[in-house]
Amino acid sequence: MNVRFFVTGTAALLAVWLAATFMTDVPVERYPQYGKGSVPVSAKAAKPQSDKSLETAKAEKPVAIFE
Repeated sequence: MNVRFFVTGTAALLAVWLAATFMTDVPVERYPQYGKGSVPVSAKAAKPQSDKSLETAKAEKPVAIFE
């Protein structure tokens, strides 16, 4: 097989495939739906952090140490 024929044939096949996919209508139902339910299961299973550490950090006064 000649390299020129391979490159020409591959380019033609790619052009036909791109034209066919460009002309094809895709219904909206085939697109993925993103919204409330699109969070991964691993993110849903994470434990919520408590606000205690944030409250104690606000209550404490910062102390500067100079040497």
